[in-house]
Amino acid sequence: NTHLSTCVYQVEPTMLPLIIFQGATTALKHGLSPSSSPTFAGLGMLFCGPLCKPQHAHKMAKAAELILAKSGTRSSVAHTIFLTHTYCHHWISPIQDSIAPLLEGYQVGLEIGDTDRACFCLVVRSYRLYFMGQPLASIQNELEATVQVMTQLKQDSARLRILILLTTVKRLRGGLDAEAGADDKIMDSMLATAADTHNTLSAFVNLMKLEVLVLFQEWEEAIDVVQKAGNVRLLLPSSFNSVRYTFLEALTYLKTAQSSASGSKKRQMEKCGQKTIQIIRGWVKNGNVNV
Repeated sequence: NTHLSTCVYQVEPTMLPLIIFQGATTALKHGLSPSSSPTFAGLGMLFCGPLCKPQHAHKMAKAAELILAKSGTRSSVAHTIFLTHTYCHHWISPIQDSIAPLLEGYQVGLEIGDTDRACFCLVVRSYRLYFMGQPLASIQNELEATVQVMTQLKQDSARLRILILLTTVKRLRGGLDAEAGADDKIMDSMLATAADTHNTLSAFVNLMKLEVLVLFQEWEEAIDVVQKAGNVRLLLPSSFNSVRYTFLEALTYLKTAQSSASGSKKRQMEKCGQKTIQIIRGWVKNGNVNV
């Protein structure tokens, strides 16, 4: 049940694989249903995350899309697109390829009343546009319109993630000192909210805080974010956001090592940096074209 898997992920993420495996077993035993396409897309998510088999993930994603096309049902379109293009395809395909499908997921989701998945398709699309290097002015205009839409639809979780990106874009457009204090307060408030609700919001905040600090070469503040954030890859498994964070994390470790006056700290930072680089090299070896 796709609704059950969503609820389980919010409450106890470690149980999600069990729900996905049960759904796949049921589909193979009793035949396909409208929930089969997101179930196989979920299998793809597991393959490219915890199991580190992106080629298998891509095949599961393609199977999910084929099931969706053959069934002719629209009830699972937004959910399937969200899963395949958020977690699976980016491991071996350029993130540019996901922009149009994610917009379709948003549009179809609104049409069929699946506003939760529709809005999260839009969230992923917005972050991909930023990571692709689109002009910040156009991104800001789109994000401001998106915030209004999500407010009207009462999609608070998705709206908060858009606000994180919008705050980042405004900070980058204004420079290091422009409204920096206000932006930091917004981010800190969101971190406090995430701590209270135990969701993945903190990972989004830490990713975008690190993004700004790395671009402005504020390495002392950047390493502080990295050390306090913990393992963001566990909070954002399989997603491109975790890939981006890992790249920024490696760069932060190495730059901190270069500027460190302490020999022991220098060695520690270099060790952490090399360990993180090994993760990235593993992704490249497996065919990732986005690192």
